[in-house]
Amino acid sequence: MIILGIDPGLAHTGWGIVETRGAMCRARAYGCVTTKASEPIDQRLGKIFSEISRAIDTYHPTQLAIEKIFFGENTRSALATAQARGAAIVACSQAGLEVGEYTPMQIKQAVVGTGAADKHQVIYMVRTVLALDHDPHPDHAADALAAAVCHANLNRTKELSRRAAGSQIYEAEQAQLELAREEAREVTAAATAANVARMREEQRNRRTAS
Repeated sequence: MIILGIDPGLAHTGWGIVETRGAMCRARAYGCVTTKASEPIDQRLGKIFSEISRAIDTYHPTQLAIEKIFFGENTRSALATAQARGAAIVACSQAGLEVGEYTPMQIKQAVVGTGAADKHQVIYMVRTVLALDHDPHPDHAADALAAAVCHANLNRTKELSRRAAGSQIYEAEQAQLELAREEAREVTAAATAANVARMREEQRNRRTAS
């Protein structure tokens, strides 16, 4: 599975491509789309759309992992991020990617093991999990890779749970089937015993009559 992780932002939109094979997770590429505040908003959003589309065309991901927006005190910043996020999602939608959305806390929890992890811990775990020989940079690209790793980890957990549930269902079905077989054997044995008794009774009756 190939996953595109995105850390949206109007000035900086980080992206990262992660490929998974079983439990192995490796980075294929990452980067950051940078726009200037002096540029018109349509050009800035168009650049984000175009560069994310180019990454999709190059690496052919099938899944998208993108950060949800945290609306804190800075509403203006959140709205700008929402615009950038929308441009990136439209690019992914046109390519038919399945979308997974995660809060920063969910990503930290899945990658580091605690939602209170700091940026350095996240970067260290991303580097370790993806077997990189360097810290991914800029930070926006590292966050995008973390989102992709989060998606990969949660998907693997869901698959393992599905398999475990499937195994339990199979075992329950086999137990039910064996019970039905045992009941059938008991019915057959009872019927056979009844037939034998009936035949013996008939034989006795014939001897008595003769």
